[in-house]
Amino acid sequence: MKVGLIGARTSGRSTLFEALTGRPPSPGGKGQLGIARVMDDRLDRLTELCQPRRTVHAEVVLSLPPSPPAGAVEIAALREARDLKAYAHVVGAFSGAAAVDVVPAAMRELSTELLLADMERVETRQTRIGKGGNARTREDELLTRARACLDRERPLRLEPWDEQLALLMDELGLVSHRHLITVVNVAEDQLGAGCPAPVAAAARETGGEVMWLCATLEAEIAALGTAEEQREFLAAYGLSRPVSQRFVQTAFALLDQICFFTVGSDEVRAWPVARGTAARRAARTIHSDLERGFIRAEVISYPDFVQHGSEARCKAAGVLRTEGKDYVVQDGDIITVRFNV
Repeated sequence: MKVGLIGARTSGRSTLFEALTGRPPSPGGKGQLGIARVMDDRLDRLTELCQPRRTVHAEVVLSLPPSPPAGAVEIAALREARDLKAYAHVVGAFSGAAAVDVVPAAMRELSTELLLADMERVETRQTRIGKGGNARTREDELLTRARACLDRERPLRLEPWDEQLALLMDELGLVSHRHLITVVNVAEDQLGAGCPAPVAAAARETGGEVMWLCATLEAEIAALGTAEEQREFLAAYGLSRPVSQRFVQTAFALLDQICFFTVGSDEVRAWPVARGTAARRAARTIHSDLERGFIRAEVISYPDFVQHGSEARCKAAGVLRTEGKDYVVQDGDIITVRFNV
């Protein structure tokens, strides 16, 4: 799952990148990638029980596009990054009073830019298909529905789309369908102010979520050496968790992601999938061979595994279930895929 950090030069997006990944971006303003781990108490507990050689957390990949010209967002770069699932739009609002005006205006400005870019792309594609006289059914359906939505000045993310159409939107370079998190970057003394009503209203209008933080403070927290030092620093500012945890959990919720786990003496690992994913499709997350040769999934719920302590004891207690390819994976399932290729 990849999220793009976008925003004006002075918004603090590079500082947020440092806070989320634990490392500063490379100098020069070039595009780069970083990783934010999804911290999960369940994974820690499974690690205690299984004592594996390594533990692998789920991850969110963060894309920091090249620095844009002052006051602009590079739509062309967003079109090319077709594997992005969401945008984190960083807005600098370092005066609490100004946030009421600055943030909603920035949110609506970005929404308008994305809408206009999508309208241009849809019109161009419809014209090209019309000249060819040989429209593909699904693409024609997408373009017709997208045009109607954009004509009403509604971002495409506010409409329901099936997976095939969502993938097609990425192929065509449409940008307003991706999920959106507005990250309001404030001064330290504004952290307790909360989200003003005009900002919340703009979020509902544009179909996004809002996070309220101080990127500079969060980068200082990320640079601390130990978890204990981080906890003390957070407590001093009335924060419960560092932004890296809050951000990835917001992204997971926005994208409706869950995690299933695989356990063993070599590795305990979290695998993110979309809610509602069937077992055979989820197996592909581990390896394509598992999907291709899928036979069955052996499933243990997380509470049952913690209660009994191992796969063998779960099997002896009768709480290990055998599920077929259409079983819908549940958050926290411990899964072993049986396959034959």
